[in-house]
Amino acid sequence: MSGQPRKRGLWLLFFAIGPGVLGLAADNDAGGMLSYAVTGAAHHLLWFIVGLLFMAPITYVVQELALRVAFATGKPYGAVIQERLGRHWSRINGVVLHSLNLVILVTEFLGMAMGENLIGIPWTLAVISAFAIVLMVTSWSRYQSVERVLLLISALNLVFIPAALLLHPSAQAWRLAFQGGMTAPIGFLMLSLAGNAMAPWMIYWQQNAVWAGRVRTLKAGRADIVMGVIAQIVMAAVVLTIGALTPIHGQVAQNPILWIAGNDGRWVGDLFGLGIFNAGFLAACTISLSSAWMVRESWSPGIHARQELPTRGGLFLLHLLTLAIAAAAALTVIVPSGTLALWAQALGALWMPISLITLGLVARDRRTMGLMAIRWKRQLGLAAIIVLFIGLGILALIAS
Repeated sequence: MSGQPRKRGLWLLFFAIGPGVLGLAADNDAGGMLSYAVTGAAHHLLWFIVGLLFMAPITYVVQELALRVAFATGKPYGAVIQERLGRHWSRINGVVLHSLNLVILVTEFLGMAMGENLIGIPWTLAVISAFAIVLMVTSWSRYQSVERVLLLISALNLVFIPAALLLHPSAQAWRLAFQGGMTAPIGFLMLSLAGNAMAPWMIYWQQNAVWAGRVRTLKAGRADIVMGVIAQIVMAAVVLTIGALTPIHGQVAQNPILWIAGNDGRWVGDLFGLGIFNAGFLAACTISLSSAWMVRESWSPGIHARQELPTRGGLFLLHLLTLAIAAAAALTVIVPSGTLALWAQALGALWMPISLITLGLVARDRRTMGLMAIRWKRQLGLAAIIVLFIGLGILALIAS
């Protein structure tokens, strides 16, 4: 009889997996993983691992707050912002976040193309095929169908683990990886790391995906977020370690995948390239959907059908144009991919205080949230997180 409750618990755990896991897996995107590799190559691994662990509860607090807003309001996030803060702020916020997401999407197509290019696919064909795949998946009619497919695909992120196990670093490589104290350049890298752990688009994704999906209770939603945070931190730490243990020969920021393949061998490079392609694909789908939700809710009146993807109907042209611009930029960009990845994450971190203030104003409002409005202790906690992101921005500014 004891086996029955255990099986039931496993099934409940499986069905709890949803937008929390998917959003946090997608946040370990191609740009994020490339930036982790570049960050790890700077050594100071202890600082970055501690930073990741410090960001874990912060990520949970923010995503759980978005979950609460979804359950309390029963509306998409953009509609909630319009009701509480007005149409003008909703539109400004939507435009800024859409622009930030466009920069991130460029890194996703770069990562996907680099992974394809590593196995011999010409660069132009690699970018075009990446664009076509993302457009096809994000143009389906039902959100739940897309969520299930993307959750299955997210399991491929585990390929970073065998890539790390194949490194066989020397004792000297381990010592070098953990050397170094807090230096000026580390400030910018920490800002980028924070921006990768918690990005503004994730708030929209968590709230809207819960609204559109099948998360039935706060308990299930919280379990989903916890699993997502754990998976995010583990995979980020693995990629940081790969970057830190790879011998420093050549310019890592120019093309991190080729740098790893050249220094660690073809097997490690191929696995890393597959992981980057998968991370880019997963993130390009979720971020573009999140961006479409932002624009639709900010500019289109009324609340749309829960199950209908935001890329359907009149907004399909904007969605197509957004992906096309990002893909075209990936074909022509002259900035080293690693550098662009770091800046894409850092820009998101710089906007996080605004996103968190917006979320806090909604979550503390009793007219909007009812009994689920956050009390003063949670408000102080959120204020501390806002101060942290502002402090990281100032630290990065001083470092530059």
